[in-house]
Amino acid sequence: MKELRLQVNNVFYLIVILASLALLSASKLFMDMQLSHLATLQFFIAISAIFMALVHLMLTLSGQKKVTICNQGFSYLNLFAKRKFVPSEEIKKLTTRNFLGLKVIQVHTHENTITLLAFKITKAQKRSLAQLGYLA
Repeated sequence: MKELRLQVNNVFYLIVILASLALLSASKLFMDMQLSHLATLQFFIAISAIFMALVHLMLTLSGQKKVTICNQGFSYLNLFAKRKFVPSEEIKKLTTRNFLGLKVIQVHTHENTITLLAFKITKAQKRSLAQLGYLA
């Protein structure tokens, strides 16, 4: 069985951290302008986003969160950390797009579309996926 583990998409984490830092700086500005309720909300959202991104990155780098594509199907962890497996018979196609510098992978099944932001496919993996029949 040929198995491909997708790589970590560092641009995704960089964008999340930059957006969170922008929220933190905006909350500091609102605190200076005496708009405490809005500033407090922004502060908690920014801190939560940074914390979740760092935990997700650590889990991804340690190998506990991974996306695997093989000739039998597609395996991933969903947002609630539940392992999901999609058999290859249910996968219609796999597409990759570049959206504002962020590589987005979409796995189209008969029922829905699964979008992956935190992982990316290398050129060698694209060739292997084309041989497996996932990419046209």
